[in-house]
Amino acid sequence: MYELFDLNEAILFGESGRLLYVSPFKFERDWNGMRHSHDFTELFFCVGGKGSFSVRDQSISVEAGDFMIVNPTIEHGESSTASAPLEYVVLGFSHINVLFHDAASGYYKGSFRSQSSLIRPLLTALIQEVSGKPDSYQAASNSILTLLFILLIQQSHFQLEPSAPALQPDQPSDHKISWIRQYIDDNFTKTVNLDLLASKIGLTKYSIIRSFNRAYGISPINYLLERRFAEARFLLRTTDNTVRQIAESLGFGSANYFSQCFQKKEGITPTQYREQARRHPSDSV
Repeated sequence: MYELFDLNEAILFGESGRLLYVSPFKFERDWNGMRHSHDFTELFFCVGGKGSFSVRDQSISVEAGDFMIVNPTIEHGESSTASAPLEYVVLGFSHINVLFHDAASGYYKGSFRSQSSLIRPLLTALIQEVSGKPDSYQAASNSILTLLFILLIQQSHFQLEPSAPALQPDQPSDHKISWIRQYIDDNFTKTVNLDLLASKIGLTKYSIIRSFNRAYGISPINYLLERRFAEARFLLRTTDNTVRQIAESLGFGSANYFSQCFQKKEGITPTQYREQARRHPSDSV
């Protein structure tokens, strides 16, 4: 499940902060996310399951009750397992710097467990405000955000200070491109094309292709295929599903087409890959 509550007009909070989006997300399968970075700060509230964040050369374990702050331009990725899928609410915001002791690391991990009974309802209320946009939702969201940060700062060791925006005005907002990547991650077994992405995010197809390539070094459709092939390899290694069943579950039109694409990508057929993986498990991961 992944939703983006994007804000055409950023919600102001604090002295200069601007909330860009709120996204509740729950992983539904084993997943190692592609490392990426943004020109804005992200704040993750882990509300269920377990997982990890890769930040630069570190792997940080997280579980329900933890929060993570990742500063602008810091490469990071999220991972989860199907046995205890990670669930979080992420806030993207700009015009504000988060200051903490180990600033060189680019991230801050803290806990909100002692304030969970207060913070969880605030997150629910914030999602309701930005998704429904009732009258005075901006003022309400401002108050919720201010209280959220007060609660976090009271029990953690970081501070906030105003900053200048880093986004380039002639480029689409990075969070929209990040949303496209996450949408593909969560829907790669379904029909996904550029027309669909453009209608959901409000960008032209050309802008999506150019910006996605700039951010991730691959086109969105090729990224979609990479996700499908990664899942195919996993299913071939770990299940007894037939090639036809795997092809259908991943959105390929037929088993023959899937086999042709797989062989072109991997150099061997799906059946050969499965046999090889079972003979030499460590070589096929």
